[in-house]
Parts: sequence; structure tokens; C-alpha cells
Amino acid sequence: MIKDVVIMMARGIEGCGVTKFSLEQNKWFNKNGIRSTLIASSDKKWSRKTAHDCEDIQSFLFANDQEADAIIKKCNEADVVIITSLPSRQYHNSKGHPIGCIDNFKRILSSIKKPIVLVQLDHASLSINRNAALDESINASTIMFSLSRSNDFCEHVHALEGTVGLSSFFDDEPVNPTPIFAYQVGYDFEPTKKQYWKDIKEQDPKHHKWIGRTTSWKGYKQMFKFHNNFLQGNQCLTTFEGIEKSPAYVDFKLLSDFHPHIVDDIDAVDMSNGYGGLAYVFGPYNNNQMLERMSRCGFGYQLSILDQKYIENAIEYTHCEIVATGVIPVFRAAWGQRAKHRTTGIPLIESVNTGTVWLDDNNMQPALDLIKKLEKDDVMRDEYRNMAYEFYKYHQDSEYIYSDMFEKMKPYIKD
Repeated sequence: MIKDVVIMMARGIEGCGVTKFSLEQNKWFNKNGIRSTLIASSDKKWSRKTAHDCEDIQSFLFANDQEADAIIKKCNEADVVIITSLPSRQYHNSKGHPIGCIDNFKRILSSIKKPIVLVQLDHASLSINRNAALDESINASTIMFSLSRSNDFCEHVHALEGTVGLSSFFDDEPVNPTPIFAYQVGYDFEPTKKQYWKDIKEQDPKHHKWIGRTTSWKGYKQMFKFHNNFLQGNQCLTTFEGIEKSPAYVDFKLLSDFHPHIVDDIDAVDMSNGYGGLAYVFGPYNNNQMLERMSRCGFGYQLSILDQKYIENAIEYTHCEIVATGVIPVFRAAWGQRAKHRTTGIPLIESVNTGTVWLDDNNMQPALDLIKKLEKDDVMRDEYRNMAYEFYKYHQDSEYIYSDMFEKMKPYIKD
């Protein structure tokens, strides 16, 4: 019986999806009577490390031998160790984790006597190749989870283990020594709804908010296109949150004119004259503060897209957050076509009662037409946001996702 787990973030508190996933899984275990210890590397600092409430995370300097020994002790006192991220290696002159951290992480792997579960949250080979000790982690694992069973990670494992084909990973009873299962990132919808959901009269149906970061596949280009060609003429206010001044910001600035406000206190910025004008662009956000701002808008935008091989069932945390705050979700139509519902297998965009405005890259007018109806009708908008909440909660709530992952783990975790 699994009574005690360790969740290890060897990359550290990066403040994005890995951090959120680890926090949500840790919360699910503790909620269900399983003692969970969440540890993270402090060997490298990340700009978004304060984005989430991380008080439950214990930080360790992996490069320090004594602290690495303490990690080994904690892991071997648990029933299972779940690794949700790996240290970063130096890649194309990037500053990765210190060599001492990587060496000690490898020592930790080889010293753990309990089953290891590897959860891979990266999508493409470029991100996967930035991981140090990747092969060592795969070889040490008893079972693995990947967001898609046809992505670059699975292809890497296939090449590493010399299997006859990826199909051997996908049976209910995999025959490979290291089985891989698909999963989704679980999100606890109800607490967010309880804290942030507003009366429909408290929302501004003319305010449209995009959230993400300065990564092209997050869809900021499409957001500019929709604002400049459709929303602006409809006298809407558009705000972006999460745009950091990374190297990609150079190309971001060339896409469109906008009001740049890379400031700490977004709420102090007067945007009353922004309706029908240029979009406002803000930097990285504190998650709780962003959710409060989102909940006062009419429409929330998550416009990420990836190739089909990277998408199986999952939507991202930012999809879930938009829905849980009680605004109308505007999602990329291509993602909705590629992602299949967890239980029905039907593409999300073809599912009924999703409460979603689907934005098609090649034909954005239908999205604007629906938005114009919704912004004028509080009853219709309230019905849509409640439909969205019920639909996506059933699709990706923590209670379903982590329970399913736990059930898949149990046969491989020996007493």
C-alpha cells in the first residue's frame, strides 16, 4: 500500500507548468490521506519562482553533498518517488544547472531503492534535450507518464530501449520494462471558483485578457491579429499578461504597436481610454493576482497550439484557470480539434455544451460574431461560463486525473 510519496522537482521552482503540476499532485495526495513531501532544487533561480504559492515546497541545494544525502534519505523512507522535472544542462550557451547539481542528482537516482515514477511535462525535442540526466532518469524509472504517447519523449525512449515499436507502450498491460502512460495535468477547479468567481454584473464584457508567456506557440501573434482586426473595431479593451523581456521579446515587439507596461502593479495602470485602442501588454504575473484580474473580465484567451503528435487529451493549466475564474474561454480551434475528450474520445471542438468560443486562425469572424452576442446578453454569457466550467472540470479536474495516475502506478509499486 502506498502511504508516503516524495515528489521531486530537480529543475527547481520554475514557476510554470511543472511547478503547478507538482503543487496540484502534492495537494491531491495529502487530500486523499497519502503523506506527500514536495522537494525542489535551489541550485538555479528562475524569474517566475514567485508566480505560485510555494510554501509547501522544501528546497535543497542538490550540489551540496550533505543536502543530497538528506534527499536520498527522504526518498528511501517513502514508498515511491515521483520525479516531475530534471536539472537543465548547458545547451547552446544557455546557463544550465551547476555540474555539482547534475552529478549529485545522478547519485540520488542511483541511490534510491524505492520505485521511481518519471513524469515528463516537456513537449518537443528542443525542450527535452535541455534536460540533464535524461537517460539515467528513464533507466531508473519503474513507470513513466507523458502528455502524448506519440511525442518526442516517447520516440526518445523507443530509441533508447530499442523496442520494436511504440505500440508496445500503449497496451493496458505494457510489456516493456518501463511502461509509458498518457496523462493530463490535473487542476483543482473548485477552490479557484470559490475564491474568484464573480457575479456576471461585476464583469466587464468588453475586457478581453490573454495570458501566457513570450513563447511563439502560446499564440500571442494570433491575439494581436484578433485584437487589431476585430476586437479593436468593436470598442473592446485587450490586455496581455505574462510577456517577459526574454530574447523572444525582440520579435514580439515587431508584431504590433501596443501600450508596453512591464510593471509590478498592473492595477495602478489607468486603462479607461483603452477601449477601441491599442492593446496593453504586461509582464510576468503573480498567479493569484492575475486570477483576480481575469475574473473581472468578460473573456479569457488561451491560444496555444502544438502539432498533433504532442496533443492527446490534455489542455494546459491556463486553459483551466480561465474557465475556473468564471469568464468565457476563448481557445484556439486547432487545439480543440487535436485534443480528445478524456472519456468520449471526441475532439473537444466537436463536443457539445463546452461553453467555449473557438478562434480559428483562418476565419476569425465567427468568433467575433459570438462574442458580440455574448457581451450584450448577461443571461447567455452566464449560461456559457457555467457550461464551460462543468465541461472542463469533468475533463481535467485533479480528482479524476491524479486518481487515474495513481491507479496506473499501483501495479508497479511493490509493498
